[in-house]
Amino acid sequence: MAVPRQRIHLPPAAWRSAIGAVLRGNMSEGPAIAEFEQAFAAFIGVPDAVTVPSGRAGLRFLFDSLGLRPGAEVICSAFGYPIVPFLVKSLEFDLKFADCEMQTLGMDPSALDAAISERTAAVIVTHLYGIPCQIREIADIVKARGVLLIEDCAHCYGASVGDCKAGAFGDAAYFSFETSKVINTMGGGMVTVRDAALGKRVRNAGSEEPQKGIAWLLKRLLKTSFEATVTNPLVFNLGVYQALRLAPRASADGDRFASGYHGDEVSMTGKMGRYTNYQSRLGLQQMKHAAARNARRTLNAERLIGKLRDHIHFQEPAGPDVSANYMLVTALVPKLQEVAAQLLRSGVDTKHKYMRDCSGMFETGATFPNAARAEREVLHLPAHPEMSLAQIDAVASKIAAVITALGLSRQGQPNKE
Repeated sequence: MAVPRQRIHLPPAAWRSAIGAVLRGNMSEGPAIAEFEQAFAAFIGVPDAVTVPSGRAGLRFLFDSLGLRPGAEVICSAFGYPIVPFLVKSLEFDLKFADCEMQTLGMDPSALDAAISERTAAVIVTHLYGIPCQIREIADIVKARGVLLIEDCAHCYGASVGDCKAGAFGDAAYFSFETSKVINTMGGGMVTVRDAALGKRVRNAGSEEPQKGIAWLLKRLLKTSFEATVTNPLVFNLGVYQALRLAPRASADGDRFASGYHGDEVSMTGKMGRYTNYQSRLGLQQMKHAAARNARRTLNAERLIGKLRDHIHFQEPAGPDVSANYMLVTALVPKLQEVAAQLLRSGVDTKHKYMRDCSGMFETGATFPNAARAEREVLHLPAHPEMSLAQIDAVASKIAAVITALGLSRQGQPNKE
């Protein structure tokens, strides 16, 4: 059977809980919001956490709450999700990029050290695909310059560096709870902060958003149920896999299939509104099981990487004391489109073009070779926690066969640049 790139799950008892919340009248407001925030803050190891309508809304609220003036310089990684620099520019900050490094694909500390200036007000670092960037080195650089540090932890719930969780190194961080994330509350997110006054301002910004109603709830339940259905192995093999094989891969629709999002989604549309008590109940429940699911995801990822490390370059943690959640297992392969097409014919669905070399979308006058290479070569391989070890081994064999047949194997070479 073919293997889907990811499995999306409807949160446990989502429909039953929704009906109960509507009947009780506590879908929007209730005690679960504060309980979720307190539990999340305690887990990350920070003084406060604030629920927000989406990860990108969290970043917007942080910018609004930090008091940065238009024209302030903000540094982002050149390789990442385009919404981050889009928000920076839309709020009239001066955008500057720093290149990524090729082990974690996060911001290169040496590139940041070269880019940071007296005008720099904030640095946004992204922990990509569940693997922390070199955050200790970055935090040291930023602290020495007296600059604000914001962590993009949309992919990285549960990951850690040493004894410190991702999201606890900077002045603030934001997390995403979209359907593909480790915690899935059918949308929404969380901001974590070190300063109680900043947390209060972020909370006030969220409270000004309109409440969500039953129409929103029904739409999210139906959308998530659909995603869960089409990534179910049986349904995937009967219909979705056949559609993927027939889709013209070079077309705009083919790119959307490959990446999972469309360029026109780089906006705030549908990402605002007040986070609900109902979603907080889902989040609290999933926090109880996230560690076990992350452990299984890590087991599968490390097995797949171990079997293929001599063939292809993988994104991997920067040190032995770094713990990843492997939300997406990420390889870098030349001839990406050809490799992806061959793997799909072999029954292995993959994902690419999820993150971009964002410098190409903005006129910065600079080029970033590592970010450009990452956009060309990053390929996400299936290793989700629902897969058995036998399935992981079968996928590894198919990938090795395709890489070898295309003459791309790097057997005998170390997994580093």
